Amino acid sequence: MITEGVRPQTYTFNLMMQSLCDSGALDHARNLFDKMSYKGCYPNEFTLGILVRGFCRAGLTSQALDILDKSSGLVANRVVYNTLISSFCKEDLTGEAEKLVERMREQGFCKIGILVEAKALVDSMKKDGNFTTLESYNIWLLGLLRNGKLLDAQLVLDEMVAEGIELNSYSYNIMMDGLCRKHMLLDARRLMDLMISNGVYPDTVTYSTLLHGYCSKGKVFEAKGILHEMIRNGCYPNTYTCNTLLHSLWKEGRSLEAEKMLQMMNEKCYQLDTVTCNIMINGLCRNGKLEEAIQMLGEMWTDGPTSLSKGNSFAGLANSIHNVSKCTPDVVTYTIIVNALCKVGRVEEAKKKFVEMMAKNLRPDSTIYDTFILSFCKQGKISSAFRVLKDMERNGCSRTLKNYNSLILGLGGKRQIFEIYGLMDEMRERGIYPYIYTYNNIISALCEGGKTNDATSLLHEMLDKGISPKVSTFKILIKAFCKSSDFKLTFELFEVALSICGHKEVLYSLMCNEFLAGGQLFEAKDLFEASLDRFFALKDFMYKDLIDKLCQSERLDDADYLLHKLIDKGYGFDHSSFMPVIDGFSKSGNKHRADELAKRMMEFASEDRPADRTYQNGKRIFPRKVENDGGSDWQDIIHRDGGSGIALKTLKRVQKGWG
Repeated sequence: MITEGVRPQTYTFNLMMQSLCDSGALDHARNLFDKMSYKGCYPNEFTLGILVRGFCRAGLTSQALDILDKSSGLVANRVVYNTLISSFCKEDLTGEAEKLVERMREQGFCKIGILVEAKALVDSMKKDGNFTTLESYNIWLLGLLRNGKLLDAQLVLDEMVAEGIELNSYSYNIMMDGLCRKHMLLDARRLMDLMISNGVYPDTVTYSTLLHGYCSKGKVFEAKGILHEMIRNGCYPNTYTCNTLLHSLWKEGRSLEAEKMLQMMNEKCYQLDTVTCNIMINGLCRNGKLEEAIQMLGEMWTDGPTSLSKGNSFAGLANSIHNVSKCTPDVVTYTIIVNALCKVGRVEEAKKKFVEMMAKNLRPDSTIYDTFILSFCKQGKISSAFRVLKDMERNGCSRTLKNYNSLILGLGGKRQIFEIYGLMDEMRERGIYPYIYTYNNIISALCEGGKTNDATSLLHEMLDKGISPKVSTFKILIKAFCKSSDFKLTFELFEVALSICGHKEVLYSLMCNEFLAGGQLFEAKDLFEASLDRFFALKDFMYKDLIDKLCQSERLDDADYLLHKLIDKGYGFDHSSFMPVIDGFSKSGNKHRADELAKRMMEFASEDRPADRTYQNGKRIFPRKVENDGGSDWQDIIHRDGGSGIALKTLKRVQKGWG
């Protein structure tokens, strides 16, 4: 391979090493492992696992442990440790096995998610009277909160207070981080107040954590308030704090504020780093300034952090950036650029950037590969996507859920259902479990291929696995069943959706519109009535079509009832909805009801209710987006095309009678 100019990848070495271990050539396998770096390739956790397992199977556990000890830069996973422990136990070397267990403890059970074992260790230490220090409690708190166990962490805090252990700033910061991760920002803010009242003053980490919490929810105004409060209290932000806010400003499209933020960072002599540059490049890409972003990437290689002052819409910045750290592009920088190029269809340019990245000795990760996979799948180039996947594995990157989601999306677009099932089986074999987005892609592909029963089976599978479907899942299924005119099953599905997702406006509008399109007028009318009772907005309901079709079906009383219910519930709606009802009454010879409705229409128009808003007792409730209906004067309605000549004559007659 090397002679032919083909560079072997990690995946290649792993295959060779597995073959050597299986054939008993362990010395050759070890030699190959040691020489990987000289070939410009680096072992991963799977390489380490293959070699350790090979030596353990041969009864050479001590040598396997030696490999682990000397594999600097590699983090062993649970499989490697369990292999070694099991092998030592088989050799009756229980002391060595216990040392490995202790080593796992030192590395931190919580870090690798073994909470059950961690709790057993904590209970054991408490029983022996060894769990008494603040440091021990802080480690346990951190482990619980990193694993989302907020209530358990609260109990630990109560226990600390009961034991007379005073919390320090680190303890509060751990809790602050846990609350912010759960988006419990009000509680996090109260925790800071409690912290101060207990004589422990917030530090940079405290403020930065809370600021990050607000930014993650898009609350930039509150985040800026935290920054000002932080400075006001004599606690100065660091680069991480500023980068967090800078990222949020770009994400919200507030580019001018982002520019001012960068200028402030420069004036205050903050250490601008690669993360800062990446945030700016990402912001430029988000705001449609891709060329400037690419230019900034090139300047990062030549100018480092001064690339931030090269223009790029930052003319107000100084000509040089002070107090800078090394600011060269990394894999994230290229991933941002490649993703932006692929999104606008410039895949060939994205490939060139990928080659440039490799030439700079930057090792790609699964994220940048998935960008190409998703782009090819969206273009229907499935074979190209699979080639990228193979290249990704050759470079030592494992397949991820995101990879499979992209491939399923692409295969679904080609109606290749059999291949999708094959990928699902492969995911299970690899221990990768599908989530809502995966299921939605598969359900969508099945529905578009006419396999609605199979799609329903997947819904049951989701529920059996404790995965709650989203509204988007039910939208796919409801549309498919309505398309096949299976309205009974659709309604059952609707009731399931309500029980899981709640009475969402989007579900009612979808059902009403789909039933209306399918000619189920009675059911559509009932659904619309139920929606009015819940004061849902009208903008997504085809209520004008519903009223018109009721009139066409000679169900004038039902149409008239809906109009009056809309008025009584305080809705503002399109005045032309009256026209087909007035027309219908006129044609049927019921001039009195036609005139009454025309009068009511003009009274309604004079009230000037904004469209798609509800009013009650003269006060507006449930404000919604205003729809421009071309004016509120009832005379405008006469000149509309909605309604027949009979209805227009009726209106003019009533207008004349009113003077």
